[in-house]
Amino acid sequence: MVLRRKTPADRLFYAILGLSLALIAVIYCAVNQPASHLRFEVKERQKISVFDGQRLILQNVDSVAISSAGGENRILLNANDFTEDPHFVATYPEMQQFFIKQSQVHQLMSQHQHIFLQSGDHSSSTPYPVNIQPKRKLRDLPFEFWFQLAVSSIGFLLGCWIWALRPNEIAPRIFALLNAAYPVFAFSAAIYSTRDLALNAELFRVLVAINTGGALLYGCALISLFLVYPKQLIRTQWLWAIPIFFSGWWLLDTLFLLPEPSMGGDLPITLQMLSAILCMVWQWRANRHDPRAKVALRWFALWILVSSGAFVFLVQSTQLLDIQLNMSQAYSFGFFLFVTIGIAIGLKRYQLFSLDRWAFGILYWLAGAILLVLLDAFLVMMLSPLMSLSLAILICGLVWLPVRGWLQARLLQRKKLSDSELFERILQVSFAVNEQERQLQWKALLNDLFQPLNLEISEHENNSQIEDNGLVMYTPQVAGLAAMRLSYPQQGHRLFNAYDQQLVQNLLPFLAQAVESRVAYDKGVREERHRIARDLHDDLGAKLLSGLYQKDVDQAKQAIRQAIAEMRTIVNGLLGTAVELNMVLQEFEHEVVTRLQSCGIELNWQQNLGDVPITLSYAQYRHYISMLREIISNIMKYANAQSVIIEISLLDSQLVSVICDDGNGFDGETNQSEGNGLKNLRERATELSATLHFQSLPEAKGSRVELIFPL
Repeated sequence: MVLRRKTPADRLFYAILGLSLALIAVIYCAVNQPASHLRFEVKERQKISVFDGQRLILQNVDSVAISSAGGENRILLNANDFTEDPHFVATYPEMQQFFIKQSQVHQLMSQHQHIFLQSGDHSSSTPYPVNIQPKRKLRDLPFEFWFQLAVSSIGFLLGCWIWALRPNEIAPRIFALLNAAYPVFAFSAAIYSTRDLALNAELFRVLVAINTGGALLYGCALISLFLVYPKQLIRTQWLWAIPIFFSGWWLLDTLFLLPEPSMGGDLPITLQMLSAILCMVWQWRANRHDPRAKVALRWFALWILVSSGAFVFLVQSTQLLDIQLNMSQAYSFGFFLFVTIGIAIGLKRYQLFSLDRWAFGILYWLAGAILLVLLDAFLVMMLSPLMSLSLAILICGLVWLPVRGWLQARLLQRKKLSDSELFERILQVSFAVNEQERQLQWKALLNDLFQPLNLEISEHENNSQIEDNGLVMYTPQVAGLAAMRLSYPQQGHRLFNAYDQQLVQNLLPFLAQAVESRVAYDKGVREERHRIARDLHDDLGAKLLSGLYQKDVDQAKQAIRQAIAEMRTIVNGLLGTAVELNMVLQEFEHEVVTRLQSCGIELNWQQNLGDVPITLSYAQYRHYISMLREIISNIMKYANAQSVIIEISLLDSQLVSVICDDGNGFDGETNQSEGNGLKNLRERATELSATLHFQSLPEAKGSRVELIFPL
């Protein structure tokens, strides 16, 4: 038979099942107690007030007497008898007396359906009858009871969640043990701290022992956790020395062998907290070269100081300043949930690197709060409480806030480029003279932004992402720039976080647009240079060469004049100057007349453009004139024509040019035997957004070419 391996879901199921059984047992124990439904309030640590619902029965008395009918079995209760936890009393004899009275009151309530209550200071006062119910109802259980159950259950499930995902690692196991101890001390305290009036003494002793043992187990697990995480500092077997030592301490407290109760509860827990902090310092030194471990430790320190600092600030400092907040012990257990949540996140390492920045902010806030408490505690010894608090706030405002700002600037602020500097650096990348220089500029920008220990080209081409728990960040390939791998930011003093990733993601589109614009600009420059070279070679060069071989002086001068005019046109095109159409056509007419006369061909030039001045851009001029020249050249070479008619007209903002000859005829739509001439004509027509039609006239009377383009 093959046993199925347990999955995380199985482990969580068993944890929830065990928790459910424990909750049922705790609730059963809490409701199966006699109930008086009275509410007792202790003020100034000695004055007792008693309420029946909203009705005030006794107010500010030093003691309360309860008895059966006729004043029998009279029991006198003072402020100590209403304390939530027996460890709050001063001595063990007082604790034993506390348990004796609890047993007496519980026995009285269990044996009688009616008891009587009156002030212990005035035996002559009228007794107040109280009806005793044998059991409490669920609705009778106070909010503090459910609060302790809720926070400890959440902590327990968080611990089990981490352990279920990583059951074979020692840190999650210890973390699970730590959170298993949470409901141990919280569940037991929930029963006795929210009791109605009394519990059975034996049950009370057992619950207190369980509470103390659970609290000490929690502290042992916390110390052990920081001895193994992030780096194991001691051998695993040596961890057993911690619970063995505190087990002896717990036994001495349970047997009342310590000098006083506070040494059995408060002292060992305080020592455990200090030991955990020392272990964190040890871990910090051991991991000083590991940024991930340092961030984890900083995160742990935040949550431990949040929990313990809040407890000190709300409980210890209020007692020091003699301020009565009357906060129940139950709510202090909620602070431990902060520790659980913080360590759970740290152990899971889920986006831990995104929490580093504001963890510092909370630590500074806590430091300011602790400084205020300590300063006020010092001043209260010399001044009145009100004056000392005001003076402490003033000193903190004048001293701590500037110091905090200086520390934040020193420790938190990293080298950061301003928006204008960032914009300038991106432009430097895009304006680099070549791709190699552009890549170097991009690397320099990333280096100044994040100061990584390693910056190298990567094959990673996806979106920017963070890996290896924040040690490494990848930037994708963009606009011809290679993907980059950055590791150990700020010279290894921190990890990459979500802000870094978002910064890169915001930069990439801007960088891509800038680089692509630069590349497009360079491409346009190259194309423009190529066009100028072509114009100089094809037009200006041809005219100069033609003039060079002219034997007639007048013809040579005319060719030179045409070359000068062509050069002027090219220069005007470079300067962006528009060309007047009438001037272009006059020069072209003179050119065509000369060329056709040399071949014995007669020209009939017809032009009808009206009086409105028309200008052409340089590109329009070059393509238009080149197409007309190509058409005339084809007529001279292949048509055997005697005459040529050229009609230039304006129709609906379109320039219409029609060239007819009386030669052999030619259908340019289907005939492809004339080489590249027709191909060049069609390419130029496309550049000009023009339509070009070839047609042979009927009865072999020549051909007709129509060129139309919008102005």
